[in-house]
Amino acid sequence: MENIFVEVGCELLKRAATRLPDDVIEALQHAYKRESTAAGRAQLKSILENIDIAKKHDLPICQDTGIPLFFIKWGLKFGSVLDIRVPLLKAVEKATKETPLRPNVIHPLNKENPGTNVGWGMPYIYYEVDPIADYIEITGVPKGFGSEAKSALVFITTSESIPEAITRCVLDNVVSAGGEPCPPTIIGLGIGGTSDIAMKLAKRALFRYPVDALNGDKQVARLERQVLEAVNSTGIGPMGVGGDTTSLAVHAEICGAHTAVVSLGITFQCWAARYLTARIHTDGSVMYLTNSKDNK
Repeated sequence: MENIFVEVGCELLKRAATRLPDDVIEALQHAYKRESTAAGRAQLKSILENIDIAKKHDLPICQDTGIPLFFIKWGLKFGSVLDIRVPLLKAVEKATKETPLRPNVIHPLNKENPGTNVGWGMPYIYYEVDPIADYIEITGVPKGFGSEAKSALVFITTSESIPEAITRCVLDNVVSAGGEPCPPTIIGLGIGGTSDIAMKLAKRALFRYPVDALNGDKQVARLERQVLEAVNSTGIGPMGVGGDTTSLAVHAEICGAHTAVVSLGITFQCWAARYLTARIHTDGSVMYLTNSKDNK
């Protein structure tokens, strides 16, 4: 079973680095069709051509192939016990060599680079338990840092109108970031909880599938639409050159908040929304979820 996790982890990173999920491509194509400015259309056309070339030649979409993250949903009925960190370490080393992925992971103090994208807690693994699932679901994310570096953590006092304050904070961050996150972006918002919970929720929200899906809570969905409309009204546009689409989507997740202060985590995913999800079943079969065309 360990070998299956090595192969799947490697495939997740390799495929994510070289091709985008179908829903993200469709969102970019839709943005191109409705873009009213020449500069914005030119950038979106180049982005779509980039995607096609990368897929055709099996090459990374962007030179920054990011740092390796895995989101694990562990079904308690899966029936197998293993230390998943071991095969995923091997998977990252294998994907780094074979894709190839740029060796981005360094020691945070002395900048030592082992050349494998492994070390000092990398790849980082986010765990979630599903008490009724009989499979393990893994999302592999080669997370680039042009967008990541524009993340922010804000604390909003509950004496304010929370939706208005969230919209204002996101707009401030978007305008300050300009074209550096490589728009059109996906914006993830984590609302409530403690500071670490808010940032974790924001990160998880980035990879909601499909990209245009709204939160199931009507109030949260209304906020997502409100913030997206406000962001796209800035005119920052694709790659910051101006245009109608600064963001493809705003995805928000919530958690219970303190009576005095609401934590707000804001994070960005660039247009190259590279991630892929697979489910591994007890019989060893694998199903790739975020790009149906990738199923074997």
